[in-house]
Amino acid sequence: MARIPESTYVTTQQAVIHALFVKHRSMSVVGRALGITMIRVREALVQHERNVMRDAGMKVPPLREMLKGDVTTRFGVSRKEAGGRPAKYKQHGSYSTKIAPTGSDRDGSPMISIPAYGVSRLIVTSVEPDARVHGGFWRNLKAYASACGAGLAVARVGWVSPKRPVRGDHADHIANEQFGIDGLLDVALDERVLPRLTRPLETVRHRSSACWTIIVHPAVQFETLPRLRVDGYKAQLTTGAMTVPLNRTTPGRRELGAVIIEVTAGGLVYCRHILADVDGDGSFHDLDVHVSNGSVQRGCRVEALTFGDIHHAHLDPAVAAATWGSSEERPIQSVSLVDRLRPKYMVFHDVCDFDARNHHDRKDHHRRFAQMVAGGGDVRAELTATADFLRKTRREWAQSIVVGSNHDGALERWLAEADFREDPENAIMFLECSMELHKRLAAGRSIDGFFEQTLRTMSADGLVGVRFLQTGESLRIAGIETGIHGHLGADGRQGDVRFFERLAIKATLGHTHRPTSRDGIYCSGVCQSELRYARGPVTAWGVGHVVTYPNGTRQHLIFIGNAFHG
Repeated sequence: MARIPESTYVTTQQAVIHALFVKHRSMSVVGRALGITMIRVREALVQHERNVMRDAGMKVPPLREMLKGDVTTRFGVSRKEAGGRPAKYKQHGSYSTKIAPTGSDRDGSPMISIPAYGVSRLIVTSVEPDARVHGGFWRNLKAYASACGAGLAVARVGWVSPKRPVRGDHADHIANEQFGIDGLLDVALDERVLPRLTRPLETVRHRSSACWTIIVHPAVQFETLPRLRVDGYKAQLTTGAMTVPLNRTTPGRRELGAVIIEVTAGGLVYCRHILADVDGDGSFHDLDVHVSNGSVQRGCRVEALTFGDIHHAHLDPAVAAATWGSSEERPIQSVSLVDRLRPKYMVFHDVCDFDARNHHDRKDHHRRFAQMVAGGGDVRAELTATADFLRKTRREWAQSIVVGSNHDGALERWLAEADFREDPENAIMFLECSMELHKRLAAGRSIDGFFEQTLRTMSADGLVGVRFLQTGESLRIAGIETGIHGHLGADGRQGDVRFFERLAIKATLGHTHRPTSRDGIYCSGVCQSELRYARGPVTAWGVGHVVTYPNGTRQHLIFIGNAFHG
């Protein structure tokens, strides 16, 4: 079959071997990683070099000549570091096979930088070779960029020669080299990840020096990274693509995608996905903005807002203020996230921590003593405060949904396992609740729902407008399953993200405290990342919520510097 003139001569395997070699600077490491011999790695590197020269229109020396001498020195590894002989053939200086980072666009100015005032924005997407650009999505991206004063950058997926011609009006926005902001943002255009991978971020876990790392790939994925607590929040996410996938049955390829980057004058960076249905007209949502047919409409409502796990006894006042508005501890003047987005549904996970009598502390008398000295340990007070929180966060235009969660179930566990005689402070509360639970069981009702019953009695109006979901109860919002907390898997086993991925469903979970999206499964974060039982210098948690839009697309909003966006 004749080669298409615009195609690169570099094969996918050659590109992968070359990228790994540039990263690790060792043929043996690459060979072990891919399960091939060093001879095969060496041959692939030489063939890669030959094909890059062919892409550049240069005369290629005979293969026999290029295989002579030390190959590694031609890719930036010194002979002192790697050993070996110098290359035998005459090398050309008019091309380079090294991946050299840059922070500038074509006119030499930075793609994005920290502004002197206000917010600087950039929208990054990608295109797959030989795939059709979705005209509606591209049109809407340009309209939104114009409306919010954002730049536009389009990267090419996989290994594509920089000299390969680009057709279409996105050619002026093509970015070929890595850029970013030192320590804050890394738009890793130099990472070449195979387009067919459904979990591309698993191959670039080492790329974590910046707070935000963006990888060029059509599959939509978001991962919160483990890091030292002192380093602050770190995440990796893919760009998504504005081209229609050649194979729409591939997992993770059901949406068109881009990433909007916001940089504030204070040096804070926020990144979030902009997604659209691959079979739709390219319309998309971002916060309270809806972009359709090249028109930008503001002040639009979202379908749902799934909050990070609440754990009310430990709720961060700054997170509460930014999410729901002013609080007793931290009043704010700006509009809260809830009042800006005006979700039809507000979804709460682990609304009660049950810190007053956590079963993990049953035999820890030091913890109990410290709790008593601090004035804590009152079960009635904690449940009343939780009910009051649900009452105060209600909105007349939204329905509050409380998802059955493991921490909420701690009340029933306390009544089943504790001895009120050893807990004088809570003895009356224990006996009152125990009586109500026994009456419930005597009436033939399930223990499920007792947490709801107790919280409603703690509120003067019975928490009107708040709906409690019991374990196993389904709630679908815009086609997304929203009634699963995530602590239970199949038949009572412990749940995890990988288990729910295998179900091939679309769901938004809580429980993990780690903002994540993999294909159809999204996990929200937590509303306080410094819970007492989260010990140690390393964390993988993040404070964040998940937005669900009317078209079924979703978006992570991460809390950084007292805000969820720029």
